[in-house]
Amino acid sequence: MVTHVRNNFCIAPFTQLTFGPNGIYSPCPEIGGRAWKEPSASPVSMWTSDEYNALRESFSNNEKNPVCNRCWEQEEHKNKSLRKRLLTQGSMFAKGELLNFVNVGYQSGPKQINLMTGNKCNLRCRVCRAGSSVTFNVEGRVYEKKLKKKTLYTSASPKPLSYSPAQIDEIYQLSNNLQRIEFYGGEPLLDEPTIGLLERLVQSGKSKNIVLFYNTNGTVTPTAKQFELWNKFKGIEFNFSIDDTGDRFTYNRHPGKWEDLLKNVSLIKSYPWTVDTKFLSICTVGSINVYYLPETLDELDRLGLPSFLNNVFGPEYYNIEHLPTAIKEKIIAKLSTYHNKSKIEFILNMLSAPENLTHWEEFKYWTKEKDAYRKENFAEVCPEYYEIIKDYDQCF
Repeated sequence: MVTHVRNNFCIAPFTQLTFGPNGIYSPCPEIGGRAWKEPSASPVSMWTSDEYNALRESFSNNEKNPVCNRCWEQEEHKNKSLRKRLLTQGSMFAKGELLNFVNVGYQSGPKQINLMTGNKCNLRCRVCRAGSSVTFNVEGRVYEKKLKKKTLYTSASPKPLSYSPAQIDEIYQLSNNLQRIEFYGGEPLLDEPTIGLLERLVQSGKSKNIVLFYNTNGTVTPTAKQFELWNKFKGIEFNFSIDDTGDRFTYNRHPGKWEDLLKNVSLIKSYPWTVDTKFLSICTVGSINVYYLPETLDELDRLGLPSFLNNVFGPEYYNIEHLPTAIKEKIIAKLSTYHNKSKIEFILNMLSAPENLTHWEEFKYWTKEKDAYRKENFAEVCPEYYEIIKDYDQCF
């Protein structure tokens, strides 16, 4: 029994369930639904699984469970992890309700469900893989034919994954305590089965108690049906994934167009909403876009999209910790001129880590390979950053 919240505690395993159509699941979206696999792909079985219960017990004992390494690593770099944000938000619980819920209440269902809607996506982002974007497969097969080995850029099936009717039914069964649903992808605005879930929640009246959150790449225009359904929930939040601007946006999120994103952001923000709305952004910082972070953050401010920074942990060749020290020092010098040091502090901390060039050759290789296939050019799109890299290594 949990009698008080201790320093290593996390509420996610008691309040959230994150999973995809293939049965991969985890306590929170920070791990991306990749902690365990339920053979039946049943959401109800996931919520009551031995693995989940063991994690709950681990946190009840104030242990730093390695399943949640993403948060522990972020906290080491002085970033405010999801674990800490969940503890400080407190909006899901009335005063005195938290301990009762983590001891007993969670058994009747989660307060939040995070749906990794599958791998249907219209983009092939540089830091992504076929597991999150099925459109990578054609490109990935070219790489694998050349390398004569498996890569991250093909998936087991060339067809998109999506939730089955049985899974949608079980999600609805788990809605007794539900206050929030978060949608991730792939690209969740392209997902069709979850529209049926929204319709069912509206018909039952449960929608009035539920806030929806969409993590979208911003290049997909919502349908009239989606707008109609969204306006029947307690509230809606849009989190636009924006890693860079202009031509660099396309380079990072091929073949997305910056103009399409601007159009959709404007359309969604200006819709005649009758429910509470929030418009946010997330910038995932990796070895490709880190140099232009100040410009990106300034543009997000201009667009009125409060931003949160995340960092690439995988593939490792896009992790900024693995850049050569000579390059990191130049990036640090540029980032240090940014007006809000506290916002980028953890990025500066990561760039200050000891040199580890284990993945440097992979970074160069995949930059060149993707450039060749996509007919793009790092040196032309990122000329200032290219000059810094070129001074260190004549690699492109």
